[in-house]
Amino acid sequence: MAGKFELDLKVIIMAVALVIIAAVGSAYITFLVFSRSTPGVAAVAQEQATRSEFGPVHKVGEFTVNLMVPQGFSTKFVRTGLVVEVTDKKCITELQRRDPQIRDVVISILRTKTQEDIQGAAGMERLRLELSSAISSLLSEGDVANVYFTELVVQ
Repeated sequence: MAGKFELDLKVIIMAVALVIIAAVGSAYITFLVFSRSTPGVAAVAQEQATRSEFGPVHKVGEFTVNLMVPQGFSTKFVRTGLVVEVTDKKCITELQRRDPQIRDVVISILRTKTQEDIQGAAGMERLRLELSSAISSLLSEGDVANVYFTELVVQ
C-alpha cells in the first residue's frame, strides 16, 4: 500500500507542476500578444496631445429629417443636433454666413440615408465623414476638423 501512495503522490505533483507551467505559459503568450497590439507610449502621448487641441466650433443646429424607407414601409426619422469643429477661427464667420447652405446640405445627406446606413459605430463614422466633406466643400478658407452629434434619435 505504501507503493501505491508514493505513485499517487508523484502523479499529483506532476499534475500540479503541469498546471503551473501551462498557466505561466499562457500568461506569457497573452502578454506578448497584447504588448504587440497596443501602441507605444509615444503614440499614446501624441494621440492625447491631438485630442486636447480642440479647434473653434460652430453650432449648426438641430435637425428632424425623414429617413429613406422602401415604399409601403412606415416612415422613419432621425433627430440630431450638429456641431462643427473647424481648423481656423476665420471659418466661423463663413459658417455663420453660409448657415442656410450648410443646413440644406445636412438635410439633403440625411434624407438619402436609411436606418441601416446610420446604425452602429461604423455607420455613424461614415455619416460624420460625409457631412464633414460636404461642409468643407462649402468653405473657401480652412476645413472642417470634425463633426459632432450632440444628440441622435432614430425612430
